[in-house]
Amino acid sequence: MDKTRKIIDMTEHPENYSEDELRQLLIDDDEGRKIYRTICQLNAALECKSDMKPRRVSMIGKIAAIFVGVCLISGLAYAAVSTGLFGSVVEKPAEQAAPTVVAQVEKPVVKKKAETVEMTEIVKTYEDVTLKQILGDIAATYRLNVNYKSSKAESLRLYFRLDTRRGLERVIDDLNSFDNINITINGDTLTVD
Repeated sequence: MDKTRKIIDMTEHPENYSEDELRQLLIDDDEGRKIYRTICQLNAALECKSDMKPRRVSMIGKIAAIFVGVCLISGLAYAAVSTGLFGSVVEKPAEQAAPTVVAQVEKPVVKKKAETVEMTEIVKTYEDVTLKQILGDIAATYRLNVNYKSSKAESLRLYFRLDTRRGLERVIDDLNSFDNINITINGDTLTVD
């Protein structure tokens, strides 16, 4: 039985415990004493009838109920978040007039194949951004050129999460999964059909 339940049982049925047990848990233990005081104050607030106006008694009861509810909800929310209950949430994209960048994390020092050129890792979320801007960032990261065969492709607007740690081929595969996009890698050039 945990300490709080034991103290509640002691306050409701003190005859079941010896004086030493009561003293040890309710007086000598700081945490136990605080729990006992809180329980006594709540009981007193809920049972107080003669000294206070009825409106004030109900107000104290409401405050106690709100306090207990907030503690319970906070504990449940913490448990849900810490155990990963929510996982990843997919949000519907909101319509926006101007492109926005939601998150960006840059880490230096990733070597590109056998070359001595250093590359920056990027994790970035694009919301309603043109393909030209996304490919511009990819080209700058991997030091590539971009060749558009159609001007329509440049102006396509996307919601896309760029993570250069996954490698250029995976990033291009992710982009190619969109309708109307076909990107190929030709040496140091990205070709967009």
